[in-house]
Amino acid sequence: MLLRVLGWILLACALWFGARDGLALLELGTFDPTPLGQVWADIHRDSLLLLEPGIVRHVHPALWEWIVFPLLQTPAALIFAIPGVALALAARSQTPRRRRRPGWR
Repeated sequence: MLLRVLGWILLACALWFGARDGLALLELGTFDPTPLGQVWADIHRDSLLLLEPGIVRHVHPALWEWIVFPLLQTPAALIFAIPGVALALAARSQTPRRRRRPGWR
């Protein structure tokens, strides 16, 4: 149940950012999707600014260059949609099905 709710919340966020980007396309005439890093910076800039030095110094510089930084440049709608769909489908397959007992109608 929790996975399904989390999946739907992520899908709602993806829809929100997709609609926001679509309205910007209609208004400006160019498609410039909102990157995840911009969304994070709008919410809490200080934690985003501390992320790079923390990863580079304490984990590995390649993790920042090859994984985290490209993810921050990816459109937010896509980043929210992929795990949202995965969680919604995973929760769907875990839901117990009612079984008909023999002799009962």
